[in-house]
Amino acid sequence: MSVPSLSYLLLSSAAVLLVTAAEASAQSCTTAPSCSALGYTKSVSQCSGKAMIKCPFDTALVFCEDGPSCDSLGFTDTVSECPGSYVKCPTDSSKGKCDFEASPGDLKYSLRTSDHNGWLLCNGRSYSSSQYPELYAAISGSFGSYLPSYSGYFLKAASTSSAYSFKTAQQAGLPNITGRFPQGIRNYTPTFYGAFYNYAYYRSYWAPDTATDGLWLGFDASRSNSIYGRSSTVTPQNYSANVFIYSGRKKR
Repeated sequence: MSVPSLSYLLLSSAAVLLVTAAEASAQSCTTAPSCSALGYTKSVSQCSGKAMIKCPFDTALVFCEDGPSCDSLGFTDTVSECPGSYVKCPTDSSKGKCDFEASPGDLKYSLRTSDHNGWLLCNGRSYSSSQYPELYAAISGSFGSYLPSYSGYFLKAASTSSAYSFKTAQQAGLPNITGRFPQGIRNYTPTFYGAFYNYAYYRSYWAPDTATDGLWLGFDASRSNSIYGRSSTVTPQNYSANVFIYSGRKKR
């Protein structure tokens, strides 16, 4: 049975009203068609936001023309799977168009504390390659079926494109401090190298040119490497945030 048009329903409703308003002296009458037979098959809530006509016999039943589906309008994404912003379908808030600004394997900082919209917390746990095939394809060469663990680490640009280098953690360290000076420094000023330097040369007040003559040796690490003295701490001032990796669409 084809769905009646809006104009057909208007004419049918008018005809029904005319029949019911006929003079009581009419010789014969017929049973009025039901609301559903006239096309009034939906509830008011089902037609919310649309132009509708109420059945004259039961105003709880209405007719409205169905618009195009979410899929036909391009709203084919599930909103909960969108990695970032999205536009909702006007007739189904669970459907929408994702703004895909992320690809599987992309990282981001966030103050969130749990997985969300395809972003998984990088805490080193295992994940299902069958549920997240796109993520597995992107990072399995570095981490297998485990998420990277970035807790307590700063991220820096990799020196090579090797997948293995992405997994290698660099431990904390400082450059070495080196220096030297020759022995037998009495009665002459030697040459100093590296972090050592001649702070002061002194001679004995009571017995000059004796074994009490000597040098005050100075030590300054910045003479060996300019990184020393730039800051009073080893760890830079920082705030903590969580690191998440985008997994792509989860397979059910």
